[in-house]
Amino acid sequence: MKYLLPLFFLLPALAFGQGKDGKATCADARLLQAETLKKSGIVLPVFKHYCYSDQSGNYVLYLTEKQDVRQDIKQGEEKLASAVEAHLLKIEADKSLNSIASIRDKANADEAGMEFWSKLTEISDIDNDSNIEPILVYRFYNKDETKIDRDAFSGRIKIIMLYKGSKVVIRAITGNLDGERKTTATENFFTLPASVQKHLVKKMTGMYRDNLYGFDNSYQFVPRKSMGN
Repeated sequence: MKYLLPLFFLLPALAFGQGKDGKATCADARLLQAETLKKSGIVLPVFKHYCYSDQSGNYVLYLTEKQDVRQDIKQGEEKLASAVEAHLLKIEADKSLNSIASIRDKANADEAGMEFWSKLTEISDIDNDSNIEPILVYRFYNKDETKIDRDAFSGRIKIIMLYKGSKVVIRAITGNLDGERKTTATENFFTLPASVQKHLVKKMTGMYRDNLYGFDNSYQFVPRKSMGN
């Protein structure tokens, strides 16, 4: 069933991700220098970057976007990306950067473009094991001649968590009809600790209730199994 809850029923101000920028700021200006980025294999423009520390060391997470898709709308011009990348690197004792994980994705030819939803980025220890498990969200938009179609029941979305050396991927497509909406996850989602699975489901529930994205709610927002990574 498609429905969105009134604002006074919403979860508290999108607790997921809000204020994370301030908690994960990077004081080292060297991390944005062209030479540093080149050596680290980062080729797309940096959209956001976060620094954090846990019991395993110090890290920097780059979100990069190829903002090359222009949308001419009544209010002016907005840009979307045809491709995005994320790079997690460990900051070693000698200040060198060691690649830990990378994410690369691109919009389909029949889509208007894509972008990271940085307000939903999480840099936190979800399972209380003293290690940070970053969660990233990015959205793909349907083509529209007059605007970026940000309707909650349009386009597709991905949520990716970097967890203990693996990538847990949730993919969702939406639509105005119940049968058009589908949420799937890679098999490693279903082997996560119950508390971590619950956290991700709660994140999707909150996005739905905050009118951000129309996930399939047929199974109380729990994703179905999908193949591949």
